[in-house]
Amino acid sequence: MSTTESMREMDRDTFKRAAAKAAVELVTQDMVVGLGSGSTAAFAIEALAERHRQGLRFVGIPTSDRTAAQAAAADIPLTSFAEHRQIDLTIDGADEVEQGTLNLIKGLGGALLREKIVAAASNRLAIVVDGTKLVDRLGMRTAVPVEVVAFGLEATQESLEVLGASVRLRMSPAGQPFVTDSGNRILDCNFGRISDPARLEKRVRHVIGVVESGLFIGRADPVFVADAAGVHRLDSARAHRGSPPVHPEINIAKMHAGIPLTDADRQPWLERVAAWIDSQRANKQPGIITCSALKRAYRQFIIGDRPEVRLVYLRGGRDLIAEHVAGRRGHFMPASLLRSQIDTLEEPDPSEDSLTIEASAPPDQIAEEVIRLLCATTVVQNTIALPPVTTAEEP
Repeated sequence: MSTTESMREMDRDTFKRAAAKAAVELVTQDMVVGLGSGSTAAFAIEALAERHRQGLRFVGIPTSDRTAAQAAAADIPLTSFAEHRQIDLTIDGADEVEQGTLNLIKGLGGALLREKIVAAASNRLAIVVDGTKLVDRLGMRTAVPVEVVAFGLEATQESLEVLGASVRLRMSPAGQPFVTDSGNRILDCNFGRISDPARLEKRVRHVIGVVESGLFIGRADPVFVADAAGVHRLDSARAHRGSPPVHPEINIAKMHAGIPLTDADRQPWLERVAAWIDSQRANKQPGIITCSALKRAYRQFIIGDRPEVRLVYLRGGRDLIAEHVAGRRGHFMPASLLRSQIDTLEEPDPSEDSLTIEASAPPDQIAEEVIRLLCATTVVQNTIALPPVTTAEEP
């Protein structure tokens, strides 16, 4: 490693340590804490050990043998699922964090199965990373680790390749197949940019021989990112366990001032909507979300190839919509923005397979018609309603 590379690595360690200390502040008295694995999680264990020495009472459940050894050496009291079925908070690192959704790729350290078991049992999963781990789309820099059983590994690999992955068996430094703490192997699967992580996770999980994947969907709550500017806390819409996403404050202020939003302004909102949808899908929960997805490009972003999602389009004339907008009280979008909304609107085309409902009926009748149409078309887990401008959320 060159001197420059060594300095960069030292900088990253400094950032990771700062983010870890921020995450550890979430730990309160008598918590059950999940202890992640890897270099970043190791900094969190250091910070937890310091707080324990200062009198904070908690117990930890480690996600790997290495983490257990580090925690025991630091005199952190450990427990197990035999004593505690539920974990209050887990602190762990990640290999990639998707901006906006906070979906994750984890498992380059080889502990992804135990990490996901602990994460699934946790009320909250706090992720600690340096700024280099943030990406626009998962898969841009990192392959997806997939833990598989050793028997039939070649057949499992072939099935994963059918899904579009370039697959490589992970090897140990000694040149032997890497063996996880659970006795399994890891296939590193390069899918390239992943457009629908939730769907990919589901498809990978259905491959016979797969134990678990390193795709962590809808679990981060929150993410602490450290870089040269300091430590930043990122909260995702999916962190709110089913609560609908809200507009960024800067968008609300802009609309309140009567300034139309641009595509760039709307992107963070669309990301929050997509994140909420993926959270509902990952948790196998139904949901309806309303938003003014005015353009086809917006709808493609938040619906994409998510097969469970249906588009409901509430159609109304300009005068009707103006009447509805005028009747709202306390909303941040003034009536003066209506024209820009209608001018931006691109009505759904046949390829979008939308359920179109006239908005002239009373709200209770509209709701009944939405339910009727969805039931008639065998609605599945999630529904997204996208009225043009009459919704409470205006992107």
